[in-house]
Amino acid sequence: MPTEEVSRRAILRVSLGLAGLLGLGAVVKFLGYQPAPANPTHFTLKMPQDYQVGSATSLPEAKAWLFRDEQGLYAISAVCTHLGCMVNFANDQFECPCHGSRYNAAGYVLKGPAKLPLNYLALTLSPEGAVMLDTKVNVPADQRLTVGS
Repeated sequence: MPTEEVSRRAILRVSLGLAGLLGLGAVVKFLGYQPAPANPTHFTLKMPQDYQVGSATSLPEAKAWLFRDEQGLYAISAVCTHLGCMVNFANDQFECPCHGSRYNAAGYVLKGPAKLPLNYLALTLSPEGAVMLDTKVNVPADQRLTVGS
């Protein structure tokens, strides 16, 4: 019984065909890629009167802290300016658990490696009167959302 030999050329054709199919599959997968939705940057919070003078409220979903002083409400980002870790607030200080940066209650650097202060974030009122936070807009440190008593 005669046996057929497979030529090198036939093996090469089959190999190139398989490689082409694998490549085509990768292209189809790439073109069908759907990135994860972006994190929200606008947050509707409570009514201004729900925040007492002297309060500090963690907003973990917004990666921020909301404060109220005698002048009004203000928000400070909880994102460390060194490498982006989430800072904790305790004893009137922010502290980064990753590399030890510390900030005072106003967000200014007390101890590095961070060199820049924490960002202050924009606050406005919704048409219904609720506090709105925009984490994409930085504002000056002295800017407050003034609220009635």
